[in-house]
Amino acid sequence: MSITHCQFPTRRQFLGYAGLSFVSVGALAPRMFAQVAAESAAADRNDHTLVAIELTGGNDGLNTLIPFENALYYANRRTLGIPKENVHRLSDQVGLHPAMEPLAELFKQGKLAVVQGVGYPEPDRSHFRSMEIWHTASTDKRPPTTGWLGRVVDSLTSAKNEDAIPGLAFTGALPQAFQAAKAVIPVVGELETFAGAENTDQPGIAIRRKLSTASSQAGGPVAFLRNQSAVVYRTVDRLKEAQAKYKSTIEYPGSSLGSQLKRAAQILAGDLGVRVLYASQDGYDTHSGQEGQHAAILGDLSQSIEAFDRDMAGLGLADKVTLLVFSEFGRRVDENASAGTDHGAASCVLVAGAKVKGGVYGEYPSLEKLGEGDLIYTTDFRSVYATLLDQWLGCPSGKILGSEFAGIGLL
Repeated sequence: MSITHCQFPTRRQFLGYAGLSFVSVGALAPRMFAQVAAESAAADRNDHTLVAIELTGGNDGLNTLIPFENALYYANRRTLGIPKENVHRLSDQVGLHPAMEPLAELFKQGKLAVVQGVGYPEPDRSHFRSMEIWHTASTDKRPPTTGWLGRVVDSLTSAKNEDAIPGLAFTGALPQAFQAAKAVIPVVGELETFAGAENTDQPGIAIRRKLSTASSQAGGPVAFLRNQSAVVYRTVDRLKEAQAKYKSTIEYPGSSLGSQLKRAAQILAGDLGVRVLYASQDGYDTHSGQEGQHAAILGDLSQSIEAFDRDMAGLGLADKVTLLVFSEFGRRVDENASAGTDHGAASCVLVAGAKVKGGVYGEYPSLEKLGEGDLIYTTDFRSVYATLLDQWLGCPSGKILGSEFAGIGLL
């Protein structure tokens, strides 16, 4: 199955296809439609939520999950190498960065899975292209026009319910992973800006309010704008309701990521039916002066996730939420002359939550056999996606990803 070209036929084309294929698939059509309906209904009955956290810039996996018994690690990381005694050990061979103590504690509690050597074939060191691959779940030169999480939202029958908010992003703009063919997925930052502007006399706001109540019989651009405007107003109102319901004493870090995860907790506590949330943390493009910068953002990441985990437990939602932490690529094995690291390939992925089977998964890439100075991936990132789709969200991974990928037993 291919998802490379997600173009929808015109009505005339559709009728032509239907006429040509009626004889060949007529007997199978009821079964096919029934199967699709059953799969969508099953996904809707699943009340699990996935929170994806993107580490933008390319996280140095080698200094996140440290192979402290490997002499080649210290030979290549002459100034950036983390001393063995400072590592939070996860096994006899690997451990987490010293700044990640909160996540090391989650690992001890069995609530953190670390997947080693995650990447994809023929890695691309461009931020844009590599993130495009991760967001669309495709290595094709002509990627799909939708993102993998956008396809998840499109597959949910609840997405057709006007009151449902199946997906929300906390990023500045809609992530490519959330690009959908049918669903409108709001971005919280844009909603807050819009809500603040709504109290002004801006002409555009009045027009948009009028559009949101336009006749449902309108077509073309008016229908599109009406749908988007209606989603904006419904979402703003429901977010306000969720914030009012949220009662928690958990202190989150005052960082951007901490604020995003606190807002995620508010939304989940409000029971808005959200199935996928998207957050991001900047600062991982560490070409120079990496040591202090990397420690600071890994510490913030760990503290934010730990606060969110405690919040979910206090709200009675821990069994319903899983977090995915990923980055577009890792860094090169050899540090550069500016006490930093340049764009690389394979890295590690984190999956956290009360229903996660904690442990270290996959094979650590060889530091002896490299691909143009980079770690060679041992686990395809789509195997991680397939695991979350099949075992957590209840969506058939083959249909979302366009191909079958072996899952990992981390849930």
